[in-house]
Amino acid sequence: MLGVAFLATVAYVLTVLPGRSVPVPTAAAPVPSPSPSLHGDGLSDSHDGYLIQAVTLPARRGKAVPVAFRIHGPDGTPQTEYELLQTKLLHLYLVRDDMSGYQHLHPELSGDTWTAKVDITDGGAYRFYAEFVPKGRDVAGHPTTLGLPFVIPGDTKVAPLPGPAPSAVAGRYVVNRLDGTAHLRVGRSGLLSFDVPGVRLEPYLGALAHMSAFEVRTQALTHLHPAAEELTFHVQFANRGEYRLFMDFQVAGKPQRAAFTVFVT
Repeated sequence: MLGVAFLATVAYVLTVLPGRSVPVPTAAAPVPSPSPSLHGDGLSDSHDGYLIQAVTLPARRGKAVPVAFRIHGPDGTPQTEYELLQTKLLHLYLVRDDMSGYQHLHPELSGDTWTAKVDITDGGAYRFYAEFVPKGRDVAGHPTTLGLPFVIPGDTKVAPLPGPAPSAVAGRYVVNRLDGTAHLRVGRSGLLSFDVPGVRLEPYLGALAHMSAFEVRTQALTHLHPAAEELTFHVQFANRGEYRLFMDFQVAGKPQRAAFTVFVT
């Protein structure tokens, strides 16, 4: 029985060399399909019966570095149908393990393969987060979030984590945090409120703003959305520690981004 289990495990393993295109079978081994649960945090390549499988991962620094991947469904075949999630079929996030280099991308689906181009400015350990809603699932529920790590070799300049601050700069705009910079309490519901003085925000991807919250220690991702007419986000963090927040919004047709750090105790 041990030998059978070992062979079954091997069937799921695919070694992907960064920057190399890897042939993938037309049908992968079926992924176990548990009951739908929370959306996941992007720290695993599989969740709720769905599996992300790399085709091409970045291997070098540079602009417009290609990345390609497939999402396999519970039956082991590539998932090609999705519900719209904030006006897109799939959202792709990228961040380095020191919380630098954050990017929010929208890949294109060609056949059964998602493709995108990313900017890699330095070496280090990175992770992709693919967020989507499979066809037929309720968009109002939790999306599925899967993750893929990759490493860019060579010398790396570590970016220090900024401390909590009452404001942040986003392009030529200033974003103020209105709820203060006091510590949030683990496991308790709270509010994060922001303001962009003198600026009229436009809808961006179906909402007033979007926020990606990363737990610094583990890199776990939580995606947050504000109340309908204000920049107020309901939060409840499961672990103590530092969190890095990236808030995307739009002014005069151009996306902007502000970043904050919060402590949870």
